[in-house]
Amino acid sequence: MGSSTSKVKYPHLVVSNFPITNDGETITLSDGRLLGYKEYKFFHTLTDNTKSLRGQEFVILSIPGTPGSRFFTHPSLLSKENDNNLDSDENDNENKALIRLIVLERPGIGLSTSAKRNFIDFSNDIKELCQQKNIKKFSLMAYSAGGPFGLAAAYSLGKQNDNLNGPTISKVAIISSVAPYDTPNATNKMDWKLKFAWWLAKNSPSILSIVAHLEAKFALKNPVKASCEIQLLGPSADKEVYEKFPEIEELFVKSILEMYTRGQVETACWEYSLWGKYWGFNLKDIGKGIDGNPGVRCKVWHGEEDYGCTIDMGKYIADQIEGCEACFVKNLGHMLYFTAWDDIIDWCIMDQ
Repeated sequence: MGSSTSKVKYPHLVVSNFPITNDGETITLSDGRLLGYKEYKFFHTLTDNTKSLRGQEFVILSIPGTPGSRFFTHPSLLSKENDNNLDSDENDNENKALIRLIVLERPGIGLSTSAKRNFIDFSNDIKELCQQKNIKKFSLMAYSAGGPFGLAAAYSLGKQNDNLNGPTISKVAIISSVAPYDTPNATNKMDWKLKFAWWLAKNSPSILSIVAHLEAKFALKNPVKASCEIQLLGPSADKEVYEKFPEIEELFVKSILEMYTRGQVETACWEYSLWGKYWGFNLKDIGKGIDGNPGVRCKVWHGEEDYGCTIDMGKYIADQIEGCEACFVKNLGHMLYFTAWDDIIDWCIMDQ
């Protein structure tokens, strides 16, 4: 099983090599479920705005999109150059900060036990992870389909003095995120296939589930082609990002195989159904502090030519959250995560 295309292009990324069981970590949650994750360490080169942070260590949690897994991160972290930097002499890294990036797997993805958890529920999983790993304060980034989970965490964990046992999120970066089902004009610039899927998420999740199962079956037969279809939905600038970072395709292929060889398409279906109804919290309640204390700080990054998670979604999220910053980028679509990476990391650690 596995396509000839993927065998030629990525000999190691074939169905017979998945799922991967020896790369990643888990914790056992209080209800007995496993939460999967993978930690990446790297040195981040500081700018004029962050040079005072040299030599410090920061924790950033990351929630990827769909298909996504603990293997989805920026290509620069997967290079031998990054490994060499971690092993280099301390003097070589004097203008850098050490980042511990922990990529999380939501319930039913990768190593995480399957469970029908809503957006707020996953915030409790994040809280348990931080307590077990003794993380008191951190920033969080959430991309694409991971956005609603990141926003829920900002709502649940972003109020100082509201979590007596910790932890506290200091900053939340929301990148190319899905927005609530009642976002005005959400589908105006959406690709027609995705517009139909969005309608199904709100009106007929059962039919969307059938479509998702068919897509998963196709993806297992030809994961490279399935990954290419993600690229085709974007503007020409997104294709240029693919060319600049050819490893992006491999990241998507790896997550496709990791999820679907585990039979985890049901997780995607469950999450789609959550998009089409009330999320369990209001965006307007994010960012508000308690007793005069500041709340979590949020910033939205969004490409103006995103045909999946449209620019109207990004603007709506930014408008609803009190004090939210925003960066809307012309001529870019859903691949903004990769081009804005250094800016996102810089913002996450600055004034934390």
